[in-house]
Amino acid sequence: MSDEVLSLFYPLSPQENAYLNGEDKGMPYVENLTLRADQFLRDGKLIDIRPNYRFMSAQLHRHDYIEMAYVLHGKLSQVIEGKKLVMTAGDLLILNLHARHSVERCEKDDIMINIVIRPEFFDRALKLSGLEDSPMRRFFVNCILDKDDRPDYLLFHVGDVLPIRNLLDNLLWSIKNEVAYKQSTNQLTVALLLRLLQFHAGGVSTDEQSTDAIWQVQQYIEARYADGDLEDAARMLNYDYRSLSREIVRKTGKTFTGLMQERRLQQAMYFLKNTDYSVTEICSKIGYVNITYFYKVFRARFGATPREYRKNRS
Repeated sequence: MSDEVLSLFYPLSPQENAYLNGEDKGMPYVENLTLRADQFLRDGKLIDIRPNYRFMSAQLHRHDYIEMAYVLHGKLSQVIEGKKLVMTAGDLLILNLHARHSVERCEKDDIMINIVIRPEFFDRALKLSGLEDSPMRRFFVNCILDKDDRPDYLLFHVGDVLPIRNLLDNLLWSIKNEVAYKQSTNQLTVALLLRLLQFHAGGVSTDEQSTDAIWQVQQYIEARYADGDLEDAARMLNYDYRSLSREIVRKTGKTFTGLMQERRLQQAMYFLKNTDYSVTEICSKIGYVNITYFYKVFRARFGATPREYRKNRS
């Protein structure tokens, strides 16, 4: 995080000063409180920022928008659907629509920025990101469609990933300041952010440990479909090898090898439709050493050889 970005949010806001001076008691308690996008996103805005108020807690609430909470400095605690999370500098939390959460009181040096985003913002951002079918893409697609089959949140521990922190700094600066083509710029920045987050499988957690394990395995496969293996995934994700293998089968109905093969074939299909790579090059890029075996599994999956598949779609 740059000092310039921190300086934008470190000074106390009028609301924080009023609270410290006893002039503001904070938000009165409201049962089943829902915050609405229209309260914060006016005049056609799809994205804006709301710094978390320091010195006061935020009562249990939900919202009808996607919220990205980024800790710039210090640490904060949130409780999401009864589960307490302690976030430190560099952590990025993405909450889905309607997840109930509260934020505990924090001090002056604990700075968290809430990025309020209408779901439709991600229509273009997802297209620009180039993400194919993946757990992260499904999370946002389900949010856009307001489906319930999704985790309540994604929590990324990316404080030591400089490119991601730079993108977040750029996003905050762009939203805070009036820049030309702001909406397009912000959608491009978020698209790049999603692309980078996709490849940090070991730095994400979700709301249930079993779901978390499968999510992280799927993220691992996204990043390492060409050269990964179950033993490496278990070591990277800090799971027992055999326990993880059983959990994968229990939750997905497929083995780790089956998931890897499916992802490789999806990537092969993408390369055949969208690039001029030869079949031999594609075979190598997706992690198959034996091209005969690649032909066999591809035909079994798609009913045609790779060359026939490409020819039929040219």
